Amino acid sequence: MLHFLDKLSVNFLNTLKRFPLVMLSAYLFTIILFVFSLFVDNSHKEIYTNYNTADKIAFLMTLAMPLFFALRLLSQKWMVSLIGIAILIAYYFLMLPEEIRGSNSNFFQQHFLWVGSLFIFSISAPFLFHDVKNRDFWEWTQQILFALFATAIFSIILFLGLEGAKYALQKLFDISIRGHKIEEQFFLLIFALFSMPYFLSQIPKEPLSIVARPYSKVENIFTRYILTPLVIGYFLILFAYTAKIIYLGQWPTGVMAKLVLIFSALAILTLLFWTPLWNENNSKYKKFIWGAILLQTFVLAISIYLRIDQYGITENRYYITLAGLWLFITALYFMLTTNSSYKWIFITIPLFILFSQTPPFSAKELSKVSQVAKLQTLLGSSMPLSEESNTTVKYQISSKIVYLYRKHGIDALLPVIPDIVVGYKLQDKQQNNCAVNPYNSNFPHYATKELGFSFIDQWIWEQQLRDAELKETSVQIPIFIHTFSPYSDVKALNIKGYDWLQAFDFVNPKGEMGMPQYCPIPELDSSSNKFNKPSIYTIKSTINAIHIDKTSKTIADININTLIQSIKDKWIKTYQKDKNPLRPYDGITLSPKDLTLEYENEKVKVKILFQALEFSQKEKNLLRYNGEILIHEK
Repeated sequence: MLHFLDKLSVNFLNTLKRFPLVMLSAYLFTIILFVFSLFVDNSHKEIYTNYNTADKIAFLMTLAMPLFFALRLLSQKWMVSLIGIAILIAYYFLMLPEEIRGSNSNFFQQHFLWVGSLFIFSISAPFLFHDVKNRDFWEWTQQILFALFATAIFSIILFLGLEGAKYALQKLFDISIRGHKIEEQFFLLIFALFSMPYFLSQIPKEPLSIVARPYSKVENIFTRYILTPLVIGYFLILFAYTAKIIYLGQWPTGVMAKLVLIFSALAILTLLFWTPLWNENNSKYKKFIWGAILLQTFVLAISIYLRIDQYGITENRYYITLAGLWLFITALYFMLTTNSSYKWIFITIPLFILFSQTPPFSAKELSKVSQVAKLQTLLGSSMPLSEESNTTVKYQISSKIVYLYRKHGIDALLPVIPDIVVGYKLQDKQQNNCAVNPYNSNFPHYATKELGFSFIDQWIWEQQLRDAELKETSVQIPIFIHTFSPYSDVKALNIKGYDWLQAFDFVNPKGEMGMPQYCPIPELDSSSNKFNKPSIYTIKSTINAIHIDKTSKTIADININTLIQSIKDKWIKTYQKDKNPLRPYDGITLSPKDLTLEYENEKVKVKILFQALEFSQKEKNLLRYNGEILIHEK
């Protein structure tokens, strides 16, 4: 046992010595997230003082790990590592948004493209300035991929083992180990104590001295009888479809592009796995496979061109186009070059990814320009619009507004429909001390209504097309009516004696989520396409009180502590019989009477009805609430 522990500690120290910055990044990432998983209540104010900064550092470490791994394999010199530190500092100040958790999907997609490209580059990094035989390079690549695969399998087994141990302790010894963060803590511990050290310890120490070994029986069977037949089958299907296109003169459909990419990926993987098996008798098949890939790139080009010509560039179409260009160049390289090297596959992929994220030719910028131009063309050729306009045109306009709005934010539509964007923003900001959400879901509906028609999504468009076809063929279909009311037993709010009904909400800025308090989504009047009449009252919600102002003067200060405490006591009492701690998803349903507070002074009479409240897990502090308020001014 002592010998095993001694050997384990030596391996760990050797790994730490070889990849110090990778291990440091992994532990910094783990410590920050583990601390956050333990201290999730707003009572730990010292933890939350620099919450956002720590959050950004943890996120930065997800880039630091593959970066330092690639640089360490590229060179053992510390000067190269210092370059990596400089890159991270620049990325932190120039690329990271102010709030990581409030960022849109574009940022996360870009970030993890960087992470993936760095890992791909790390495979070729030791050979960047050195020649290497393809067999030796593939041996090195296999060892990295198998190390990654083994690490994932062993980590999953460890995680399941810990989950099983937790279950056994609960059932056999009545020991409570519950909480929505426990699985996250298991993952972090496994990642820091096992996954990262084990993976790094499996990386060969002398990549330049690695020698290819003969395949095992399993590898032979997988390559010859599983992977190869799959590629042949895909090729025959795509070749038959290509022949059909040529014979019938039919253009390829959009799904063809994805099938070509799948075939190409499998074909390249098959080529790599066949590397130790090639000999003089079958090496001629290499060019045949690359030729098949080259042929399919032309089909892919036609398919994606037709989609772009009709609908414009989107980020998905951009990446498909870039992948097709990479396949075309790579196929030509391996067909025309005698001493072609596999390492260029793993060098050029990161370069293409880098190009795809670099303005003004990035996927984000080009898709935005293209979709704005397409929308301008559609609007220019279709105005004036109305409910009687062509259904397909209305759908295309609706989908482009949604795409630009969700991918690039509301300001991306300023060049196309500036008056509508400005009008929406003016109506959107209805509360003080809140941020206007640039991805509010009401805008596409508001914009199309201002253009003259109701918003049409893909389901409505397809349904209307089907209805038109059925009408043309004189086929009658039954009408389907569906009603659903999960709160059918709740009575309507009694507004007798009041003049004004207004919604309110509150988000504790020191709460668990750390998110900005966005303005509530405004309700649209379907007939006028305007938001409900702006209130003459300003509702200011705090953790202890609700303040009502009129023309900058306070007319009511309503203390809500007593009611909040009463609601919290009922919540806790419901679960006192359970020995386990409260979880954030444990909730209760109360009657409107229990959630109502009435208040009156010499100026106003007020009735407050809370609709939902949320408390923190450990300290049970109030995190957020919302509801409606009735006001009668005397």
